[in-house]
Amino acid sequence: MTAHRDGPGACTRTRMQTTQTNLLSAVRDSQNREAWGHFYRIYAPMLRNFGRRLGVNETDLDDLTQEVLMIAHRSLCDDVYDPAKGRFRMWLFGIARRKALETLRARGRRTRVQQPACTEGNGVDLLAQIEDPRTQETMQQIWQQEWRYALLDEALRQIRTEVGEKEYQAFVRYAVERQPVAKVAEELGITSSSVYVYKSRVLTAIQKWVERFEEE
Repeated sequence: MTAHRDGPGACTRTRMQTTQTNLLSAVRDSQNREAWGHFYRIYAPMLRNFGRRLGVNETDLDDLTQEVLMIAHRSLCDDVYDPAKGRFRMWLFGIARRKALETLRARGRRTRVQQPACTEGNGVDLLAQIEDPRTQETMQQIWQQEWRYALLDEALRQIRTEVGEKEYQAFVRYAVERQPVAKVAEELGITSSSVYVYKSRVLTAIQKWVERFEEE
């Protein structure tokens, strides 16, 4: 997906930096593929997982993700998003939630048309639950969880060369994949104490990257 803008209102080219603020500025240029790739790697999986956890059908997840990203890109180009009113991820949450509900409603309508014999009282009214204002907090919790996962994934990609391949592999196998420390040490040809040291180094690098990325 690529948005195109022409004329005096077109997005200007901006060099991508490591903070989210600069990324959002850079991604306004539809020709800046580096910025768009960085943006897509973070937000596309996040949107897909969010929609999936709300119950969006797998066949609808691609359309949902692409539509939300297109709206976000267009809104950034048109200065619709105002940083003074809150963080970008919470602004995007509002769009994602609305589009997910629209997708679920459409799916519900198609299901009712295809299965007119369904009787009232059978099963659970998922749409009624999702539209209940009390679930707003639950949705935000899901969104925040997916944001943390997305940040961790991107941080690991970004700091991999910084920490070194052996340190990276020790961290992934021990801290992410939960392999026993003795197994990790043996496979990488290091001591068990080194596994703990490498884990600490990588965690520090991740924390620094996340803090830098989220700078206002």
